[in-house]
Amino acid sequence: MSKVIRIPIELYDRLSVHAEGFDTPADVIQRILDYYEGEVVETSGLTPEMTQERPRTLEIRYYPDNDEQEFKRALLEKRRAYLHLYKTNGTVEMHEWNAEKFTESSSVSGNLRSGYLRDWKKKGIYKAEISTDESDLIPL
Repeated sequence: MSKVIRIPIELYDRLSVHAEGFDTPADVIQRILDYYEGEVVETSGLTPEMTQERPRTLEIRYYPDNDEQEFKRALLEKRRAYLHLYKTNGTVEMHEWNAEKFTESSSVSGNLRSGYLRDWKKKGIYKAEISTDESDLIPL
């Protein structure tokens, strides 16, 4: 079911600037709302890596072997880790995690999500790679 809405010509002209190809005014409004509400639009095969919009999911890759428990064991031994945070704007942030206060009862994902990955959607982070051995991470 559709509803008819009336908008001033000036607003219609502003909307038309954002139209692509055969977009209707409803298509443009939908895209603007998706962006405003922080959703990744799954059109044209775009992925979060290719847009500057907020991602829907966060991929966390632990080294070695993508095993969080194995990573935790190495972190308790080495007390230091390295992170690459991949963002939807195409940048990669590199961080060094000093884990001197990390204990056997500490949570790896809890520490990450309350620290480096806090507000990951707002920051545009879609992937994090973390290792206690800096050489595991792809050189940037």
